[in-house]
Amino acid sequence: MMVGLAAVATMVMTACQSSGGGGERPPTTSTGNASGSNLPVAAAFNAATIGLVNKSDKTGGSLNLVATGDCDSWDPGNTYYGWCWNMQRLFTRTLVGYSSVPGANNIGIEGDLATGLGEHNADFTEWTYHLKPNIKWEDGTTVTSKQVKYGLERVFATDIFTNGPSSYYLCLLAKCDASGNPPYAGPYKDKGKGLDSISTPDDTTISFKLQTSTPDFDYLMTLPASAPVPLTENGANSGSKYTLHPLSNGPFKFSSYTPEQKVVWVRNDKYDQSTDKIRHPLVDKITLNVNTNADDNDKQLQAGTADATADGNVQTAFQTNIINNPDLKKNADDPVSSYTRYFAIFPSVKPLDNIHCRRAIFYAVNKVDLQRARGGTYGGDIAHTMAQPTVPGHDPKADPYPSGPDNTGDLAKAKDELQQCGQPNGFATKMAYVNTGRGPAVFTAAQSALNRVGIKLSAAIHAQSGYYGGYIGKPETVKSVGIGMAQAAWGSDYPTGGGFWTSIVASYAPPGGGNYTQLKDPKVDALLAEAAKSTGRHDDLFKQLDAQVMSDAVDLPFLYDKSLYYRNPRLTNVRNNFALGSTYDFVNIGVSDGK
Repeated sequence: MMVGLAAVATMVMTACQSSGGGGERPPTTSTGNASGSNLPVAAAFNAATIGLVNKSDKTGGSLNLVATGDCDSWDPGNTYYGWCWNMQRLFTRTLVGYSSVPGANNIGIEGDLATGLGEHNADFTEWTYHLKPNIKWEDGTTVTSKQVKYGLERVFATDIFTNGPSSYYLCLLAKCDASGNPPYAGPYKDKGKGLDSISTPDDTTISFKLQTSTPDFDYLMTLPASAPVPLTENGANSGSKYTLHPLSNGPFKFSSYTPEQKVVWVRNDKYDQSTDKIRHPLVDKITLNVNTNADDNDKQLQAGTADATADGNVQTAFQTNIINNPDLKKNADDPVSSYTRYFAIFPSVKPLDNIHCRRAIFYAVNKVDLQRARGGTYGGDIAHTMAQPTVPGHDPKADPYPSGPDNTGDLAKAKDELQQCGQPNGFATKMAYVNTGRGPAVFTAAQSALNRVGIKLSAAIHAQSGYYGGYIGKPETVKSVGIGMAQAAWGSDYPTGGGFWTSIVASYAPPGGGNYTQLKDPKVDALLAEAAKSTGRHDDLFKQLDAQVMSDAVDLPFLYDKSLYYRNPRLTNVRNNFALGSTYDFVNIGVSDGK
């Protein structure tokens, strides 16, 4: 799962597909009543990482959120930002969902639309789910298995939906050709056709026949891309316009939406709490105001006119205030996430087609300055490999591109690589980033570090909402703009090695869905395929995979992410949602004052 440039997340979000498995099977049950769950805790620093802060059953009132940018898409089939997946819980239900257990155990999964986890055969190629009866859409009609099938068929319309994790599904639910292209192009181009691999014998049963063994399939059914969509979608707001008003089968529905400005959700009166053990909504209304001025958002948080930031952390000035003020700090959390902050380096843009030019950048960066730009130790730990500590196969001893004893760079090695790539005096290139939050500070730190060896870095700025799928994920745009580097962050789509790696490194993974640099390495593909054959962590295979990706020198990690969040003291039932980004679980939050 990609993170919004202002945001972070935890162990659950990236992407995978037919050869993206290789993780342990989830527990057969994991509900909000597990041991130690729903533990009430008083307001204190990091309290929301271990329990429910200010536990309450009080209903009513409004939740007021801010964000530095809009979602990449509100269409469940076309979103890949981690914070947007968290917001999808307001109005989208999937066959399987993440539980609401606070603390480290809250990455457990259970049936959501479905009565339980999937029933599968011995080799994990056939899966069946049974829907709970009488779950309604906001228009009063019943959610059916055919609508779940249609939602997945929409994912195949990759000409329309460029942001979502399609790489998980295309060659898993259809037999692809040698180039990785499925024969089915989705319900808009191939009208009247559908996926034969998905059968719906009745309105509450759905079965899947997969191209390869996929022990992680339950996890794929948690992703918003697997959510049901009405066969008629939403009238004029259909296809690419469905993002303007996705129909709700969850506790909240869209009341109004002005792109890049504001979203308002109100309670869905067709929602039936008795069908849902995951969500326990309390407020009547949730408002999200988009403001690209992150420091202004922080001022609203400190003044109490905003309750929390939906898409990420507080900025440096407010962070300093929080750290030094006990009254503020007790209402803040700094959870460890599963995101790796890194630079994507594009071989398609000269002279970076030469691996030695790419390696020069690897050696020249100053990771201490980059850490400082992200908030110091509150922003994360310096990274030396792409796989961060919660990912299977992480090797804490690995450091394939040492950046000096103090992590400020190895300039001699960088200059040697420049000699080998035929650019002894350096070269010029551009860095893409979002000009909000900490993006500008990261750019400045990188620019200063690379300038020491003659690499001149200039800016290529884009809005947050279209940054990944519509900018650095479009190869033609990367080449035409001349983007040599791009700021990025990546965390697991679900808590396995395949859930971290597949979308960013598999040859068949589309650039808009995570493989921005278009890495096509047969060794990487082979390791992913081997890990997908059975359950288990496969630490050794993923350790080899990490080493191989680092040797290709296209993804340059610099930070294992953390993020400092602030919660308004009036909020109740606050917990960090480690399964869908370490931001707060907004669907379950209440307010103490009814405002």
